[in-house]
Amino acid sequence: MGEAVVRLSEPQKFFLTTAKSTNLFLAGVGSGKTHTLGLRTGVRIQQFPNVFGFIGANTYNQLNTSTMYRARQVWKDLFGWVEGRDYVIGKKPPAGFDTTLHNFDGYNGIASFWNGAVIFLGSLDNAKAHDGKEFGWAALDETKDTREADVKETIVTRLRMPGMWFDGRGSLVGEEPKGGEAYNPLDIFTSPAKVRWLNEWFGLDKYRPEIESRIYDRNDFFSVEEGHRCVVVSSTYHNEANLPDGYIARVIADNTEERANALIYGNPFTRTGGEFYSSFSAVRHVGRVSFDPELPVHISFDQNVVPYITATLWQVATGQDSIELRQIDEFCLQNPNNTTERLCQAIKAKWGASIRSVFFYGDASGHKRDTRSDGTDYTIVARELRRYLSNNSDRTMRQNPPVILRRDFINNIFDGRTKYRVLIDERCKETVADLTYVKQDPNGHKWKEKVKDDVSGQKYEKYGHTSDSMDYFITRIAGSDFERFCRQI
Repeated sequence: MGEAVVRLSEPQKFFLTTAKSTNLFLAGVGSGKTHTLGLRTGVRIQQFPNVFGFIGANTYNQLNTSTMYRARQVWKDLFGWVEGRDYVIGKKPPAGFDTTLHNFDGYNGIASFWNGAVIFLGSLDNAKAHDGKEFGWAALDETKDTREADVKETIVTRLRMPGMWFDGRGSLVGEEPKGGEAYNPLDIFTSPAKVRWLNEWFGLDKYRPEIESRIYDRNDFFSVEEGHRCVVVSSTYHNEANLPDGYIARVIADNTEERANALIYGNPFTRTGGEFYSSFSAVRHVGRVSFDPELPVHISFDQNVVPYITATLWQVATGQDSIELRQIDEFCLQNPNNTTERLCQAIKAKWGASIRSVFFYGDASGHKRDTRSDGTDYTIVARELRRYLSNNSDRTMRQNPPVILRRDFINNIFDGRTKYRVLIDERCKETVADLTYVKQDPNGHKWKEKVKDDVSGQKYEKYGHTSDSMDYFITRIAGSDFERFCRQI
């Protein structure tokens, strides 16, 4: 048994002991993720042979040359299993194997073990090939490259084969106890994704400050068990003892700082290129923002109603040499509350007793249409917020500022090239997500990714609403500077 096999890192140990049902091990390259997959699957093969499993990777080549190559090494080194003697892949099991549960016409893509255990092996680039299968557990490798629907709609829905239960004392057993709880775990092993769906599924944004404060410490890592989910985020440094000398240093030297933060430190929030707000930095522009009762509140609206209707709340603090634009809150109301009237009522319910005066801003289209209520959006705003308004409170525009010009102007602000400073409260999750993930389209405008609602079938723009709201506010509050900037272009 090689020395590297026994050197488990603390993140690996934590993940190996979780009993949650939906688990994410997100770590830098060379962190031993696939080694951990081999260990988790080996234990299940050994302890629950009557439960079919699934091991998948994004492509067949990845499955064959990476995932299963490492899993077979672990099975041999730690469990003593030899292919051909203790298990076969893609072949009819030899005499002496327990085939009680086998009912297959062929064994392509099937691993069969001496004790009756079965694992389906497959790639997810043709996920529909797995429709109809039923298994009790699944392990997915490098899911960062996999489509969201292929995981959620194909693999998760296949996880229903009985055979593992928790008894009343929290122990995992192979026979259903009275009052027991069924257990069908999904383990996902991946380096940071270039798409956002994994972050959303596991709610990583709400842990962002803690994740980023811990993963850059070579002796620390992020872990949480909440509800039915377990998340581990860690850097490659935890597995350095099992890597060639100089490996980490070479990866860092050969990549940009941004990519190294993802590849080595496992940061799931790094940029991948083409961001609309290319100068936004969560480190510099996100933190805790305190409400100042002496300052007015500036409310900026975006009237899209799917997936939600939006308002962002700001305060403006003027210093001797700078003006700080502070986002104190965001409201993103979904159906059936996605109307301007209910949006204003929600703002009043939370902040009405604290604020003294209000200025409001927003999408110019709000002058032309309503959101399922009487009057235009801004006549509704004026009516609902009238106790806080004065004659000059309405700062909405009749025409939205040009997209490319406002992009460049706001990126200049984020770069620190103007007298304005932006600070966004860390609880404004949708705004931070927008500023991090919204991309440019080929014409330099916002690429607003469209997705389909699972229930209604309606397509809508997934991102861009809270950041649009921010754009309207900043280009208006800094109106003279924005106009000067536009004239210089």
